[in-house]
Amino acid sequence: MEPLIFLVSGGGVIALVLWAIQHDRKKRRANLTSLAQRLGLEVGATEKSWVGTQFEVRGQRLGKDVRFWSFTTGSGKSRRHWVAVGVRAKDVGEMKFNLQRQGFGTRVAEWFGAKEITVGDRAFDDAWFVRTSEPDYFGVALVAPIRAKLMAARAAGATEDFKLEDGWVSYAERGSFSSERHVARLESLVPVLYDLADVAEVCAAAIKP
Repeated sequence: MEPLIFLVSGGGVIALVLWAIQHDRKKRRANLTSLAQRLGLEVGATEKSWVGTQFEVRGQRLGKDVRFWSFTTGSGKSRRHWVAVGVRAKDVGEMKFNLQRQGFGTRVAEWFGAKEITVGDRAFDDAWFVRTSEPDYFGVALVAPIRAKLMAARAAGATEDFKLEDGWVSYAERGSFSSERHVARLESLVPVLYDLADVAEVCAAAIKP
């Protein structure tokens, strides 16, 4: 009798886990569909796994490619789930930048030789650790309205990095698209990413021979 009870109980747990996974997947799909409709973008399929097809939002908006996607880092107990939004800058070559909140991690980075730039705005410089491949131009291009948007974004909960890599200006944070809170935050950051993409384009144009 006990083995039968164990099997029934175990089967119930498995069914519950599978239901929760599928419910989360449907919620993510619904949130991404609503997001795509609001921004005039499209929902597309990405990788397939045993829990079903994964989705992202992508397309063009205001003349630039925009993408919302998810990814994982690590494995096992160290596995982390992330959601991200990116805007593709045009003709920026190999230019890079990273805006990271000041803290213990940035102090460690400085100990290992990381060089930050400052913009002369005390509140902004105290809040953000800024690195770039174009220090002569990027700090100057971070004009007051853009700095204000970055400060407002941080105050609203955007505490991860804003970066330019491989032509994409992006922001990522731990979470899932099943959370309306994460979806709303990433959507709210699109204007900031557009501004940073414009900054990158201006800087890239300035350094061209």
